Amino acid sequence: MEKSLASDFRSFIIDAQSTGQGPFGSSDLSAWAQGRIVATWLWIGLVAYRLQVLMGWLVPGIPLVMAAYSDGQLVREIRKYSFVAQSPIRHSLGVRVLWAVLVGLAVWMIVPLPMPSLLPPLLIVSISYALWLWVSNLQKRL
Repeated sequence: MEKSLASDFRSFIIDAQSTGQGPFGSSDLSAWAQGRIVATWLWIGLVAYRLQVLMGWLVPGIPLVMAAYSDGQLVREIRKYSFVAQSPIRHSLGVRVLWAVLVGLAVWMIVPLPMPSLLPPLLIVSISYALWLWVSNLQKRL
């Protein structure tokens, strides 16, 4: 069976070479592969550019995120010793907003559509708010 399969493949290559298509297909396949390679490089360039834009906004945004976390932690500590109950609804809202923002950030990174340039700072502010909401409404005893 293997011998007949090898002879069939050899005859396929001989027939393809005699028609001028080459052993692995026509020039249409080559053009398609070249188009896919160009599209892949463009997509990689888009993701690299958006990573660069994100890093440009993340550097000034890091102090905001750190301040939001610190303030949330201090609010939590103050609420631990007062007669104020932490809200599990606000805590879960903070977690959901944080996940939604992170998914939105991932989508913004890979979707090849024009996006507004103010989206990264808006996402960083949203991450800060969600982190504050999450940390400030943690339960009193972990």
